[in-house]
Order: sequence, then structure tokens, then C-alpha cells
Amino acid sequence: MNSFVLYATKKGSSEIYAKEFARKKNYRLLKREQASTEDIAGSDKIYYFGSVYAGKVLGLEKLKREFPNNNLTVFPVGLSSNNDQEKLAEIQDNIMSVFPQAEIIHLRGRLIKEQLSLPEKLIIKMISKASKKKATEDKLDIEKAIEQAVDNGSVDCIDLAVLEDIH
Repeated sequence: MNSFVLYATKKGSSEIYAKEFARKKNYRLLKREQASTEDIAGSDKIYYFGSVYAGKVLGLEKLKREFPNNNLTVFPVGLSSNNDQEKLAEIQDNIMSVFPQAEIIHLRGRLIKEQLSLPEKLIIKMISKASKKKATEDKLDIEKAIEQAVDNGSVDCIDLAVLEDIH
């Protein structure tokens, strides 16, 4: 089987997961921008690790234009946890609108405040401020993570051990 791993990232979380997964499975690894149409078209299976921004997986629409095959597993990497069902459903719906047959495995990433642009810093500060007004039990895990990043400069939810059970 001609399988390989693609990733699209802005801050590095998806890259960390993709590199480890490719290493463990001995699959070819390509950054999304480096993959040619021939690479993608000639594959039997693609494992796509993409950072989540505003509920959408980075680069997924472009991948669809170049890889119409549906043998795809998408790994959205963001700060939402399995407890954030509404957020995960939004991400899943966005993926399914592009790749209806894709298998989806959510992964948690990291957020390092110093890597963010000024507009991104302002957005997370606004989210954190609104979140702090909520009772702890009413907060989503993504809100708790953003608060931690604002207060401490970073939050790291990467767990490479979750890759062990993925085939």
C-alpha cells in the first residue's frame, strides 16, 4: 500500500504529530505545500494532520482539489478536547463537507503566545476574558486552555501516545 503522511501547520503542533506518526509507521512525510499533485494522486491512503483555525482544518479544501480519492484519515489538531463535543462537531461537519468519507481523529495541540500575531493575541485575550466570567464547570476545555496560554504564556496538550492505537 502506498500510504503517506501530509501535514499543514502554522505553529507546529500538526507537524509534531505528523512526524511522529510517519516515523512510527515508516510512511513518507510531506509538508502540504511540498506535496505535488503526482504524489497525492498516486497514493492509496493519506493521513492528513492539519491545524484547526476557527473550526476549519488548514489546507483541506486545496487537498480535495488535488486528491479526490476518499481514502483519507484527517487529524484535526486544536485545543478542543473530547469534552468539547459542540466544538468537535463543528470541526467534523466542516471536514465532512469537504471529505464526506474521511475518517476523523481529533488531536489536541499547543498554543504558545509568543508565536502569535498581534490579531491572534487580541482574539485569545478576548476569549480568555469572556471565559473567566464563566463558572469553572461551564467552561469548555478549549477555553481553559486559552486562559492558561494567556496567563502563563503557553499551553501544551500534545500527547504522542494517542498515535499508538491508530492503524
